Amino acid sequence: MLAGAALLRAAPVEPGRGNRWSATGRKVGVSHQRPEMLTDDHLTYLKQAGVEYLEVRIPAAESAYENLVAIKRKVEGAGLKLFEIMLADKYTSPAFTLGLAERDQDIALLERFIRDLGRAGIDATTYAWNTAGTGFSTGNATTRGCDTRLFEESRAPQAPPGSRTYTEDEMWANYEYFIRRVLPVAESAGVRLQLHPNDPPVDYAGVPRLFKSRVAFRRAMEIAGWSPYSGLLFCAGSWGEMRGPDGRGEDIPGAIREFGGRGRIFQVHYRNISAPVPSFIETFPDGGYLNMYRVMKALAEVNFNGMVVPDHVPRCGDTPEKNRAAEAWIFGYIRAMIQAADTETGRAG
Repeated sequence: MLAGAALLRAAPVEPGRGNRWSATGRKVGVSHQRPEMLTDDHLTYLKQAGVEYLEVRIPAAESAYENLVAIKRKVEGAGLKLFEIMLADKYTSPAFTLGLAERDQDIALLERFIRDLGRAGIDATTYAWNTAGTGFSTGNATTRGCDTRLFEESRAPQAPPGSRTYTEDEMWANYEYFIRRVLPVAESAGVRLQLHPNDPPVDYAGVPRLFKSRVAFRRAMEIAGWSPYSGLLFCAGSWGEMRGPDGRGEDIPGAIREFGGRGRIFQVHYRNISAPVPSFIETFPDGGYLNMYRVMKALAEVNFNGMVVPDHVPRCGDTPEKNRAAEAWIFGYIRAMIQAADTETGRAG
């Protein structure tokens, strides 16, 4: 465990914005935004759709402090809030996940970025542990006539990258090396690190993937000494993909109670799928096997106060307007789930 982690001050919490439905401070947000998307028209659309907070992704080459400040000013100038900025091309890296020779170089880049986030008043960023590539999709499917993602484990590459294989012990050693370097920097800067699950949560191309179970996330938090600056980006879809101890999926409300009950869930990707691995397609939030109301109710019960966002929105046309309609539908669905969960749990004003 990291020395002194338990003595750190609690992570800063943004107060509610006065809405009678925001008793727990949950925020309707949007992810996967890029600087070039932040036009007046787009930001107006987000406000009209009920969005409060944004995640913005930038390449490392454009991550200078001045650019971070400019993004924050642009978002806040439109009457919105910036929840996080993450590095689109370095939030995960083969150098540090596989322990390659150049890992210290990539870690140093991330440390500099975290310090600049803190200077700019941006208090969260995401990282992931995607070994041997993302392995994201093996094909295409449709849901309600919209294009979406298909994954079939039997079609995923099995050959390891390069000329060697890796063990799970090596992967954990690499993770511990990384977090012991980066977390003290984040604690000093006041920036929360949120870990995204492996998606899909299966070993890929012959390389073990760590973050594919509740047990693995518990181990990661223990390595970090349960620091308030080490937590989860809780992707409901990725958790729904997990096999779980009996092969029928993880206990997602139970995981939310475990990690959210200790304040270690910082953001939620509100996404649904058809089934756990070995095969699944992505769906709209109301169209998969997960009961998304139970997910939101569990978040309300632990007083989760972070950002809830659509994720991997199905593509419903070849124009921005058609795809905006699908995304806006999910924004409304999320707000309705927040209101319903707050009413049932007695948190509505």
